Amino acid sequence: MGDTLGTGLVHAAQIRELGVREETRRRLERAIWLERAKYIGVGLAIIAAIGLAFGYETLDLKVSNTNVGGTVTDIEPLVSKTDSANGENVIVKLDSGQLVRVLAYKSRGLKIGDKIEIVEHHHATGRVTHTLK
Repeated sequence: MGDTLGTGLVHAAQIRELGVREETRRRLERAIWLERAKYIGVGLAIIAAIGLAFGYETLDLKVSNTNVGGTVTDIEPLVSKTDSANGENVIVKLDSGQLVRVLAYKSRGLKIGDKIEIVEHHHATGRVTHTLK
């Protein structure tokens, strides 16, 4: 029967059988509950951290898109770990004056001075990304 009561009840039952004074028994039971509270606190902290991570990811997936115009100011080679990089970094000055970097395929044939359309992605977390339309 002692195993089915749980560890706290088993300890209390064992303490009563030993004839330990009431004050000592209360201290021991308090120490047992404090130890459990530590484990519960750590468990709740881990669950809260996981919940916050999922919440942040959910916010980052909410995106509103805006089309903006811009002018190509520079074209840089795309640095890749493989030799078969088929793209290039395109530096674009948006109509608002902001400089952004977007990726483009070399096959698009972009040149410095070309007017292009960029899609500005506003994430719910506040992050802003840009892609070539």
